[in-house]
This record gives sequence, structure tokens and C-alpha cells, in this order.
Amino acid sequence: MNEGCIGIRRLADPEIELIGREIGRSKPLFSRSADHPISRSNDFRITRSTDQRGFTLFEVLISITLTGLLMLALLIGLRVANRAWRTGEARLRLVHAEAERDAFVVRQISSLVPYRITSSDPNLPGRFTVLQASATCLRFISSYSSVYRSRTGLVLVEYGIVAGLPGNVEVALRETPVADNDILYHKIVLSVTNDPDTGLSVINYQPFSPKATDLRLMTGLTGAWFAYLDLHPKKGAFPWRTNWLSSDEKPYPDAIRLHWERGNQSGDDVMPLRAKLIPPSAMEMTQ
Repeated sequence: MNEGCIGIRRLADPEIELIGREIGRSKPLFSRSADHPISRSNDFRITRSTDQRGFTLFEVLISITLTGLLMLALLIGLRVANRAWRTGEARLRLVHAEAERDAFVVRQISSLVPYRITSSDPNLPGRFTVLQASATCLRFISSYSSVYRSRTGLVLVEYGIVAGLPGNVEVALRETPVADNDILYHKIVLSVTNDPDTGLSVINYQPFSPKATDLRLMTGLTGAWFAYLDLHPKKGAFPWRTNWLSSDEKPYPDAIRLHWERGNQSGDDVMPLRAKLIPPSAMEMTQ
């Protein structure tokens, strides 16, 4: 080759052997002393840490169990609170319903209208005041109705103490618009007889038979009856009586009381009457 050119010369075998021996005797590029920290073999041993700040499996299971019990207790508490709230709400609705019922009964009975009918039926002669007042039945004419409030006019109101579930009684209400006096007369009066002792007419009323359309105002009662107040009773008579016979002097009682019993509870609903005497205009109403 030319001297100006870079060339590669093939080494002879003795030269290659010499270079290999020199390389074997040479030191590494980066040498460390025997006491260097990294060169110590003990520094690379795998040892167990003495730090015990972790959680064992048993501790994890205990934590999960306690958390589940707390969640269960919270769920039970929410269910109990919800049930108590619903029970209180139902009881409050019942109290409001009973208050509305009492207010309605008081207003309807207090709105009693004086009313007399003269019968044109020869089999049922007579003139009588529309009022049946016994312990288990109360019939009268009123201007206040639970069904026909939008209708002007009068209604025949019938309260009856009827049998309910075995051992219980109920207070039923029936209302009928007054359209014709003859129909009204036959709806109330069954027959008319004369008392042999006094010679006065005795009115036998139609029995109050419960119907499916009757409004049940009070249910689940163990006892109930009506009583009627006479502020000026005869000598030796009680002011409250369970049967009222209308007369020209006292056509209506001064007040009506509904006594009811339900288990250990009992109560009296007293309704005063504004109708004391029958005015002449009502006594001579058109037949």
C-alpha cells in the first residue's frame, strides 16, 4: 500500500498472542479497594425489616366485621325510625279523621230543622213531628248533609246503632233528600195505634235496617247509644233519657248525646239543639 493511505495490516500470530497476554495483565478501568462499601458482599444480604407498622389478616377481618355490624345497626335504626314515623303519621290521620267526624256530627245534629207532617193516608192518620229519638236510632230533618252539600233543600238524616263484627257495634249514617211528604211519612212510620190508657196516638217507626250504602262513622265499638236532655224534667225524672217522645210543649230535646265505648276507652259527644219550638211556618208546610 501507499504510505499516504491508511491501511489495515494483518497481524501475525506471535503478535496476537502478545497482545492477549498484555490485556490479561492490565487492571480494570475502574478499580475499587477491598474496604469500599459497595464491594462488601455483606451489604447485599436480604434481611427482614423490623418495622411492625402494617396490618395482619386477622386485624383486617376484625375491622371488616365491626364495620358490617355498624352498618347493620344503622340499617335497623333507620327501619325502626321509619316504622315509628309511619305509625305516628297513621295515628295523626286517625285523630284528624275522628276530629272531622265529630265536628260533622255536631254540625249536622245542631242543624236540625223543625218539621211536621200531616198524613193523607187513611191507614196512617195523624200529624206528627219528624223525630225518632231512641237509644239505637235517631231520625230527623236537617239542612246539613255529607253527600248533598251542593244541593239546596232538606235531607232526612238517620243514625243507627247496628251490629258490626262479632261483639262489636257500629254507628251508621243514612241520608235521603226530602222531596215528598207522603213518601217521607211512609219511609219513617210503620203504623199508628192508640194508647188505651191515655187515648193518645202511638207511632210505630220503621226499623233501621243497615244497608251497604250506609256511611259507617264509627266502627269497632263495644257499645254505643243515644241519650236526650230535658232541662226541665218532671219531678223524680232524670234529665238524660234514652227515649224521647215529642209533644206540643217539648217537641225536641235540649241536647243529644252519643255515648260510645271502645275497649278501655269511652267518650260522650254532646250536640246542643237550636230548635226549641216548632215555628208556625214549619208546622204548616205544604204537603
